[in-house]
Amino acid sequence: MDERIQMWLEGELKEFSADFKKFNEKVTKMSYLWMVISVVGLPAIGFLSGGDVVSVLKMNFPVGCGIALFIWLCFWFQKKRASEKRVRPGYEKAIAAAFTSEEEKKAFVRQIESGSFGKIIFMNTMYDKYPCRFMAGSEYLMFNRDLYCRFIRVADIEDIYCKEEKTRIRYNLGDYRVMQNMTTGISLVIEYKEGSASENARKQDSLYLDNGKQAEAVFNLIRKYCPGLDI
Repeated sequence: MDERIQMWLEGELKEFSADFKKFNEKVTKMSYLWMVISVVGLPAIGFLSGGDVVSVLKMNFPVGCGIALFIWLCFWFQKKRASEKRVRPGYEKAIAAAFTSEEEKKAFVRQIESGSFGKIIFMNTMYDKYPCRFMAGSEYLMFNRDLYCRFIRVADIEDIYCKEEKTRIRYNLGDYRVMQNMTTGISLVIEYKEGSASENARKQDSLYLDNGKQAEAVFNLIRKYCPGLDI
């Protein structure tokens, strides 16, 4: 690996470590919050529905405690499965795949040494095990979401747009079985110029985002640091 890219990687991993710590703190706070809501909310519902103290303590309170325990176990397993040790190999693999020529290495080094780039971090604790990082620069875009890391050369990009991700849910409405499409998030889709090195490797890339607000933040970063892209 190029020495200058190695130095950038060390700094990037140090930043990632700090973000990962904040991410886990947020996960912990969320788990405690939902546990409190379960333990307090279920008995409250019991009292509001006319239950007496004995019935609420025998039924609603144990159910609330059971749900709280389940929530704690879910967040605990999520934290146990995530490890900082798994982050570096993802970056190294992406760097090896992206910078195969001296020209590509020089272009990325030119970007990081000039400081012509910006970063944004998303803490999607409900879906991800790691903080999501996105970088936009004059030469390269980079995103890392749940250990999936990709470097994208700006010169190879033909178009960038958003696509709503939907899932179909089914439920009963009276005597009828209803199907409905529900938006689950937004994907940032990147298409490549025909004949470019990126297009030869894959037709497009996509980055899943939680909502339109995150997508707009990404677009604003691209507009600022990649003025040559028409988005």
